[in-house]
Amino acid sequence: ARDHDFTVLAGMELHKQTVEDMGAYAQSFVIEDKDYMWPDAATGIERATGIGSGYSLASFFGKVDYNWQDLILASFTIRRDGSSRFGKNNRYGNFPAATLGYRLSKNLKANWIDDIKIRASWGKTGNQEISNTARYGLYVADYGLDRVTSTAYDIYRQGTGIFPSGFRATQTANDNLKWETTIQYNVGADFSLLNQQLYGSVDAYIKDVKDMLISPAFLGAVGEGGSTWSNGPSLRNVGMEASVGYRHITKYGLRYDVTANIDFFRNKVTYLPSTTTGSYAHTVKENLVQSKKPYGSIVGYVVDGLFQNSEEAKASGQPNARVGGLKYADLDHSGTIDAKDQTWIFDPVPDFNWGLNVQLGYKNFDLSMFFQGVCGVDVYNNQKFQTDFWSITDAGSNKGNRMLGAWTEDNTSSKIPALTTNNTGDEGRASTYFVEHGNWMKLRTLQLGYNFSDSLLKKLHMTSARVYVSGQNLFTWKSSSFTISDPENPNWAYPHSSSVSFGLQLSF
Repeated sequence: ARDHDFTVLAGMELHKQTVEDMGAYAQSFVIEDKDYMWPDAATGIERATGIGSGYSLASFFGKVDYNWQDLILASFTIRRDGSSRFGKNNRYGNFPAATLGYRLSKNLKANWIDDIKIRASWGKTGNQEISNTARYGLYVADYGLDRVTSTAYDIYRQGTGIFPSGFRATQTANDNLKWETTIQYNVGADFSLLNQQLYGSVDAYIKDVKDMLISPAFLGAVGEGGSTWSNGPSLRNVGMEASVGYRHITKYGLRYDVTANIDFFRNKVTYLPSTTTGSYAHTVKENLVQSKKPYGSIVGYVVDGLFQNSEEAKASGQPNARVGGLKYADLDHSGTIDAKDQTWIFDPVPDFNWGLNVQLGYKNFDLSMFFQGVCGVDVYNNQKFQTDFWSITDAGSNKGNRMLGAWTEDNTSSKIPALTTNNTGDEGRASTYFVEHGNWMKLRTLQLGYNFSDSLLKKLHMTSARVYVSGQNLFTWKSSSFTISDPENPNWAYPHSSSVSFGLQLSF
């Protein structure tokens, strides 16, 4: 066998996408019949619409793979991609990648070791998923009736009819718009032991996302065309993933394969453009970069219980404080509750995620289960606006039954604020009252099946047949700290429904 094995690949790819959309509109048809209702048959207003868009992508790439005695495996890739979506100053990006693997088991003589490989990799990838017109300055002729945005004007003093129109800017051009780039470092290992009964892998990574493509909010004072696409924040993700499995067949004929996995990551914002720093979560002292908080973190007030009497409310320094209402902590000890008392209250990154997959088989029966769970997760429960408060939103509409346990003079131990028809205390502001912290686990799938015996298949002239019953999301366990039914859907999204199905699989 050859000691050195090289594989070389080079190529290019050109991609062009064009989308054309045409439409016609007409009013007032004498006969409402599809065979008659062509636009020219209309006696009223006729209008034609149409738009075209698209983008082009040019890619040049090369790859070299190297194998030395199946002991050392290496690969190097280089790409140069150009996209019409980016500004003329930064249309092309270079994206190299390299990986190196070492089959450690080749030098280990233990008979219980089947395969152990360690590996490391580094690479850059680009993202161009933005609007086809992101780099352009855009204008629109607006014939709407809204005098605020309409660009039509009776410049010829006709008095009636369609007025001539000018244009207004809707987007500012950015010739410096460039690729969003992800740089990732990986180290890992794969193993198979005990005659392939014990197997698994472990990976650790650092992932830097730079020049994120964003369309940031802008001040109204900017005026027309304030919207633009630009390169914004940078993020760093550091994490680890691991899985281990064991499979075996007992002497009694029971087959099983159990796999468990766990992963976690930590995220922080490493850069914010100076022009947009205030657009992201921040306190009076820290923004996301300075606080080293994850993207998606929330700033708000710390709730320190409920006001139990009028004297306590009056002495709090909290505007419009009320008996039975939320009491916000005076974090800066100024004697007044204001924006300076805000702090970081919500972290979107859980402590870790895990999963457990179980495959069982005995004779013609098979059973599979998949459990998934999250530990140490924060949930911002917007449903409390409706379940715990009368007047924050939709006053007078249907509310949750948690309100029945709200604070009253006869129920002062309640943690739910007293009901009020006036939200003068602004109790819907971001606060720890809406942040719930806990764990959850779900039985994602459960399936029981039976495979017909070979003798029966032969009589039926079939190669295989199986009947099964399957269930999805049959069980959810959650921390008592969660007041919502589904921790994955706290914001009025449709919950993950439970379902049971029956099936028959046949092959002839």
